[in-house]
Amino acid sequence: MAHPNRLHRLRDTHAVPLLALTAFLAAGCSGLVGAAADGNVAAAKPIAPLPVDPNVPTPESVLGHAPGNQPVAYDALVRYLHALADATPRVTLTPYGESYEGRTLYYLTITSEANHARLAEIQAENAKLADPRKLAAGETAETIAGRLPAVAWLGYSIHGDELSSTDAAIHVAYELAARTDATMRQWRDDMVIHVDPLMNPDGRSRYLAQLEHLSSMVPNPDYQSMQHRGLWSAGRGNHYLFDLNRDWLMQAHPETRGRIQAVLSWNPHLVVDSHEMGGLETYLFSPPREPINTYIPAKVMDWRRRFSADQAKAFDRHGWSYYTREWNEEWYAGYTNSWTALLGIVSILYEQAGVDGTSVRQPAGISLTYAESVQHHIVSTMANLATLHANRREIVSDMFADRQWAVSDAGPYNETFLLPPSPDRSRQERFIDLMRRQGIEMEVAQAPVEAGGVEDVWHQKVETLTFPAGTLVIRSAQPHRRLLHGMLAFDPRMSTESLVEEREELERRGDTRIYDVTAWNLPMAYGLDAYWAERIGDVETAPPTPPRATDGPSVRATTGKPYGYLIDFADSAVYRLVGRLLERGAKLRVATRAFTIGDRAYSPGAILLRGHENPADIAKILDEAADGLPVDITAVDTALSQAGPDLGAERFVLLQEPRIAVACQWPMNPQSFGSTWYWLDARIGLRVSLVNAQYLRHFDLRKYNVLVLPDAYGADALAGVLGDDGLKRLKTWVEAGGTLIAIGGAAQCL
Repeated sequence: MAHPNRLHRLRDTHAVPLLALTAFLAAGCSGLVGAAADGNVAAAKPIAPLPVDPNVPTPESVLGHAPGNQPVAYDALVRYLHALADATPRVTLTPYGESYEGRTLYYLTITSEANHARLAEIQAENAKLADPRKLAAGETAETIAGRLPAVAWLGYSIHGDELSSTDAAIHVAYELAARTDATMRQWRDDMVIHVDPLMNPDGRSRYLAQLEHLSSMVPNPDYQSMQHRGLWSAGRGNHYLFDLNRDWLMQAHPETRGRIQAVLSWNPHLVVDSHEMGGLETYLFSPPREPINTYIPAKVMDWRRRFSADQAKAFDRHGWSYYTREWNEEWYAGYTNSWTALLGIVSILYEQAGVDGTSVRQPAGISLTYAESVQHHIVSTMANLATLHANRREIVSDMFADRQWAVSDAGPYNETFLLPPSPDRSRQERFIDLMRRQGIEMEVAQAPVEAGGVEDVWHQKVETLTFPAGTLVIRSAQPHRRLLHGMLAFDPRMSTESLVEEREELERRGDTRIYDVTAWNLPMAYGLDAYWAERIGDVETAPPTPPRATDGPSVRATTGKPYGYLIDFADSAVYRLVGRLLERGAKLRVATRAFTIGDRAYSPGAILLRGHENPADIAKILDEAADGLPVDITAVDTALSQAGPDLGAERFVLLQEPRIAVACQWPMNPQSFGSTWYWLDARIGLRVSLVNAQYLRHFDLRKYNVLVLPDAYGADALAGVLGDDGLKRLKTWVEAGGTLIAIGGAAQCL
């Protein structure tokens, strides 16, 4: 017997009769219950239930409660997903990734049995429309589109503390799978619908555990109560507290990488991204306001307005409040919605006022319940699917037309991106791997490349420039042309209208209208030189080789007994190597001056391992530590340099094994903490102690030689937590040789 979730008896929402939820009107909106004057869910309206397949299990039969009665936990969700897929051939369940904490991510595919029998064919034909170069002789887009179902991807709860949409996804999946009325049969014939019910299982599980801990026996609709806030880390981000809705550009995390691979494999025509916002709000949906990313096609914006009009009608039938075109802008290319829009996909955002599984009393005195928040997402999803179904031919045609332009030589955005070889092979290979995962087509020049009209990241322009063999060449004429420029353009420009509005906002309120990131440049983020060229000459090219996964060390031998080993610091993989060597007890020294030995020049930062200072099996230790890293290790048989300091000089400083502490908890910024933790732990592989900032003044700092203070919510807040005594102890620790790294607001208080 499953352990019962105590939250069900702490909630003040009432179970919603399932078949009241499933009553679906022809216009595309579910017949859902309303709210009584006291804020509780009213009795279901007497609507004749629609016919359902009795073999398809209801959510209640598996979960023990109806969607909207309480937030569903991950394990219970997975049980229902499997039960649904096992019960009917209209549903399949596909794993697409695994979170850091080992939770599998799934999507359901719901369509007719006939479509399920030819899913591979549907995928292949849709891929032809997404890349018109794949059309065979005699094939036309019109012919394929006429027999091709529209494809929808419905995504829920990418932020783990935005609870209601996952519960809505459960009901949506049941309704799509179980209903047997003519409308739903037609939908399943004409559409392939993918339901991604929980995009951030680690965050949701963390947040539900916090709410369980903070819930009272008497529920409280006060929005300021901790029952609606959670603890410091809350559940918005994943295990490392990253905001996955901003990870579509960088794909740093496994949840995003798996999801993008799945989305690109299906080339959907509609993407829904369901969220929550502040509990005192109403409901927001697309279209966004300016600034909007330069490269998003006008047709996508047109379709968003049409979808919005239908969604508004669905809400108007119930008298629900909503709004559009307010705070939500779409400038940054890494949101779910902007990233998919750059592929020509009609993408729709929802933002429901969040009540954290209970209810929130809003300013007008009406309590918004969890059941109602779930209902709003259900109605929104069904309204969007109805619009897709009614306009599927035109939507598919518009997406195909945009891809036809993308693969052509027509402008605009027709430059070629050039990335010359970098001495930091690891960074360049990570960049190439990211482009590959983004679906970007690339080539590597096998000979020098002559380019004209060249511009670098600093806006320096050169009429002609020759690039060496090995240069990465990315041509604009490819299916993901818009995404390519959205990711790699050096200086995209906001519209004049949005700049005027921004200036007015700054002058009137002293604040910006920009919701998030204002600028990004991936080559600069990777520390790589990059260029755009208006034209390039003919050059032989070949596909880039996949990143090396298991390269061992490249050890250059010596003629006699090695004096020691030198490691060039040109490649950033050396950071991980240094951590592994220190963990194994090796003694490393770092050069503070340039030097030359064996006719090879080394820059400051090169690593030296003296043989007499290290274990007798240091060669074996090096070999094991360097496994899988593209590093360059050279054995040397002398300490005498040809230029610069000799290898026995004091210019080679002994490194100490890092004993790292990273401050967390309030008032540290969770995302700043999370990125620091991720970098040291997951990327570099160093052992770190996560210490509570509120107790730093009491800790024995002598246990650590490095202390990282992530960005704080305010210098005054951190100073107040540390106190005069804590600041004095930090100063004493630094004077004794400790290394203090303070970021952002944390640096301001020191």
